[in-house]
Amino acid sequence: MRIRSICTIATVLALAGAIGVSSAIAQADDLKATIPFDFYAAGKLFPAGTYRVSQESPGTLRLHQDEGKKSAYLMVAARETARGSKDQSWLVFHQYGNMSFFAGAYWSGSSASLTVPVSRTEQQIAKNQGQPNPVTLAAK
Repeated sequence: MRIRSICTIATVLALAGAIGVSSAIAQADDLKATIPFDFYAAGKLFPAGTYRVSQESPGTLRLHQDEGKKSAYLMVAARETARGSKDQSWLVFHQYGNMSFFAGAYWSGSSASLTVPVSRTEQQIAKNQGQPNPVTLAAK
């Protein structure tokens, strides 16, 4: 019975935290950015080009190519953000040599950024090549 109570309390706290964070990052507008390199997201290779990122739900982003059919839904987690300008939105990528991986997004005025969990492929590359070079691109 004690374990059940602890699990119930933990679940309530987790949901309350998720609701608080999701309201802090709720966005009405899509982010739009021109990405000058090919990159991986959700296990797919995306060509360089103009993309839109929208928050579909508190835990999901949609990445969509502006002039093409490529799109992906990405599971994300919110992290408190202290870096960069609160007045500028951005997209973040992890680069290892000539390979890039979509890592997350930040909407201006928010207290949190949305980060994509590291894929198995990226984990393998990081194991061989070390820490990624983070690349931040401005978004509108």
